[in-house]
Amino acid sequence: MSWTFETLGNAMIQVFKDGHPILATDPWIVGGAYFGSWGLERPLSGAQIANVKASKYLWFSHGHPDHFHPESLDQLNRDSLVLLPDQYDPEMARTLDERGFKHSTLPHKQWVDLMDGLRILCVDNENMDAIVAIEAGGALLLNKNDSPFCGDDPFFRKLVAQYGQSYLFALCAFDADMINIVDEHMNSLIGPPDERKPGTVFSVGKTAEYLRVKNFCCSSSQHVYTRPDSAWANDYRITWPEMKKLWPADAIRLIPPYSTIDLATGALLHTAADDVGEPSARVLPELGEDWGARLSEEEWRRVETFARQFQTLAFWQDFIAFTVGGETRTFFLSQASERKPAARRVGVTFHVPRGSLLETVEYGYFDDLLIGNFMKTQLHGMTLYPLFSPRVAKLGGNAKVFTNSQLWRFRLHYLARSPGAFLRYRWELSRNAVLMPAARRWARAVGLFDTLKGLRHRVVGAPRAL
Repeated sequence: MSWTFETLGNAMIQVFKDGHPILATDPWIVGGAYFGSWGLERPLSGAQIANVKASKYLWFSHGHPDHFHPESLDQLNRDSLVLLPDQYDPEMARTLDERGFKHSTLPHKQWVDLMDGLRILCVDNENMDAIVAIEAGGALLLNKNDSPFCGDDPFFRKLVAQYGQSYLFALCAFDADMINIVDEHMNSLIGPPDERKPGTVFSVGKTAEYLRVKNFCCSSSQHVYTRPDSAWANDYRITWPEMKKLWPADAIRLIPPYSTIDLATGALLHTAADDVGEPSARVLPELGEDWGARLSEEEWRRVETFARQFQTLAFWQDFIAFTVGGETRTFFLSQASERKPAARRVGVTFHVPRGSLLETVEYGYFDDLLIGNFMKTQLHGMTLYPLFSPRVAKLGGNAKVFTNSQLWRFRLHYLARSPGAFLRYRWELSRNAVLMPAARRWARAVGLFDTLKGLRHRVVGAPRAL
């Protein structure tokens, strides 16, 4: 019995038994995502698409369109059994029911046997994402995709320790989130591309070392920007040559993307990592939108209703504003915010084209606009993390959590499910969003920022900019 796997780009892993396709993860096989802003770096061949369609099992991690891809769903085989994480809101299950798929929800942190030599374990989390462990032929494939561990780091480290051969698939990119961010004067806050690439690869390498996996392959990372208004972000992608140059974990084998691996021997049977082409060749002028188009009064009312529903922001943030076709309208989240002096108001202005905004308002998934990186996000005395993006995109869009009472029920659900992971994740969020920024502000105020930053880099071995 021979077990192999092939990485197809983005979050797709195709598992084979004796050359027959058995399981595929997050199949995005055709088309684009995020209003046409993303395309596959290396489009799939006809044979690869046929293998995905012929797979007995399909697994989806979460509802983002580069993972749960609507156009690809239309082409997938209804005879396949779709395996889903047990997420707080079963939105993917509802969609699959509407499209006529068979599906099964996987129990949290429990192995499920699929066939002789193949079993699967799924861990969903409060990021409304999921991580899957696949045991095939005695080897472990740990597909983290673009999910955080959400406090379950020790669980996965113990899991990896049980296997002689282990493979980690994880995001190695920082552009797979909102990077089109500007300050009140419309100055970019993201910085030059090469400043963040070394630190991103270093962090991923340290995660692989913590888990003690034997092999690493980047996942959820192989996309290109195909809209004329987002093509600028292609410079911020981490390419395979850059990954090889910056990889810090010498003891962990770095597997090229678009590779086929024999799980019995670990041999690299095939790779097409260098066959990707230039991103500029993938930009499609027809995907451009009319940035001058304005909203009608009725459309503005729909946008206002959408913005005001996020009651979990009201204590921390004063307003959400949109600039569409040169017209800006501001929606206050509370009466107290409206009474504040303008100079003290905290909020965000989104500069966005009419068509994409209206589609977002209709379907409710604001993350699609943020990740597309054609919309410009102007911050007024605030940051997107740790509150705005999670509460609007993850909780509002995917978990259907809009009020504070709903938020408490959501948190209690995950606290009851895994108290240790929940508390570890709270500490991690507080450290990254509160303690570390406060420490950086103090260091700048006393003139020690550069000195302490350099000392930390030397202690942990972190690289500097390219």
